[in-house]
Amino acid sequence: MRDLKIGRRDFLALGVTGSAALLTYGLVREKGGTVLLRPPGAQDEAAFTTRCLRCGECVRACLTQCLEPASKEFGTTKLWTPRFNPALAKCEFELCGRACAEACPVEAIRKPADEEVRIGTAAVNRAKCIAWNEGKDCLVCYERCSYGAIEIDSRGRPRVIADKCTGCGACQNTCVTCPDPAIVVYPPGTATESGGRHGNS
Repeated sequence: MRDLKIGRRDFLALGVTGSAALLTYGLVREKGGTVLLRPPGAQDEAAFTTRCLRCGECVRACLTQCLEPASKEFGTTKLWTPRFNPALAKCEFELCGRACAEACPVEAIRKPADEEVRIGTAAVNRAKCIAWNEGKDCLVCYERCSYGAIEIDSRGRPRVIADKCTGCGACQNTCVTCPDPAIVVYPPGTATESGGRHGNS
């Protein structure tokens, strides 16, 4: 059997064809309660999903392995595109040299300055939060935040300062509330202080 060799031009053509097919046959609905976050520098969703080859290079290059291919639950148009999942790990965009952007063969992921990165915004679900709901001391999310984006009120309850939050996911990744974290990162513009959401991911 002969080895199949595909040149770069053919590879890119296959990627474009595959993307077009996914856009045409977008038959799977997104789950309303599921959060879809992107790697830092890929916030323009429409442009990103059109350009992304679904090649997985960014996922393989990720330093902390916080990226994973999006599954069919997010819709066929987003299938296999990279998803940032804080449950896996924090995004260390300041330490990795933006490996995901460097690995992308079609520059679908930009490389904004560190101070411009906004993957999303964290929000506290007070009904789940130990400090809010049970009145117990818990400062884990506050201690894990490297950006001063979480403050504690006079009663020891956490609140997110949206303007300072980068959406790195450290708070969500280390939250001790089980089975689901009481603080979650949502896409830009969709989070509320109570932990609810509006808009689409």
